[in-house]
Amino acid sequence: ALAAAPLRVAAFGPENIELSNVAYSDTGKKVGEICAGRPLKAPGEKVARGLLPKCVLVTATATSKSKQAVKDAAVYGYVKTATGDSAIANNPDFRSDAGQFAMIKTVPPGSQAVEFEFVAVIPDKDIGAVEGSLGALTFDSLKAISYPGGARMATFTACELDSLSDDCDGEQEKFISK
Repeated sequence: ALAAAPLRVAAFGPENIELSNVAYSDTGKKVGEICAGRPLKAPGEKVARGLLPKCVLVTATATSKSKQAVKDAAVYGYVKTATGDSAIANNPDFRSDAGQFAMIKTVPPGSQAVEFEFVAVIPDKDIGAVEGSLGALTFDSLKAISYPGGARMATFTACELDSLSDDCDGEQEKFISK
C-alpha cells in the first residue's frame, strides 16, 4: 500500500500589518492636483461645506509577518484634527474604523519604512487649517490589512475611465481576439 505524505496547507485570509512610528506632513498640493491617485478635493458638496481638503503624506514603520512583499495593503484607523474632529471624511463621528482611507502600494517583509498619501478634511475653524498649513493631527489605532486575492480600493486608470482616451492607445489591441 502507498502512504501519502501530509499536504502542506497554506492559510488564506487577511494579514494585519502593524503601523508604528507614524509621522506626517502636508504635501502642499492644491485642489485638483493628484493626491493618493485622484484629484485632491473634499468629498461631496454638502458634506464638505466648511472643510478644507489637505493631501497628507504619512510615513510609518510597517511590521509584516509575510515572507514576501505585500501589495495594496488597506489602511484603517482614526485621524483627529487639533480640535478633536475627524480628519477622515468617511468616519466623521468616530463610530467605526471600518472605512479604508488609504492604501500602501507595497509593504516589504519584516519591519520597514513605508509611506502613503490620503486626503484629510480639516474643519476651517481649526487653528492652522488655512491654505498652506495642515494643523496638528493625531493618529489612533492605525493598521494596514492585506486582503489576499485582490486590491480592495484601486484607483481607476485614465483608460478605465474613458476607453477612448489617448492614454488607451495600444491598450485595446490587448483585448482584441485574433
